[in-house]
Amino acid sequence: MRHTETEYLPIPPEMHERFEKFRREHAGEPLGDVADHVLFEDEKVRIWEMTLAPGEHSDLHHHAHDYYLVIFSGDLVAGVTPQGDPVEPFLAQVPKGGNTVAIPAGGTEWAVNVGNETYHEILIELKRP
Repeated sequence: MRHTETEYLPIPPEMHERFEKFRREHAGEPLGDVADHVLFEDEKVRIWEMTLAPGEHSDLHHHAHDYYLVIFSGDLVAGVTPQGDPVEPFLAQVPKGGNTVAIPAGGTEWAVNVGNETYHEILIELKRP
């Protein structure tokens, strides 16, 4: 496992259309959990686990704190932001062997596995600065 910069990919027109359809179909969904379930929590951190099979997506969630993502597997994952959000959806390639990524507080999105491999990560939520 290594810490690498996230490789963001240009979004091809057919993927852009898929993201727009997803946004329309999921408009108005309430915020949910940032991942599948909590593995550990204390006053400093909350550690989550998320697994997305190809085609699956997370709840719409907001990153209220800074996070570290420890990504174990996957190939392509998207962050689809709600319509009207100032941040555009993004597409990222998961390096073979996984990686770790720092995510600053503030983003709202659905994580969508748009690849052919199961996406698996541990999210470490830093509850205090």
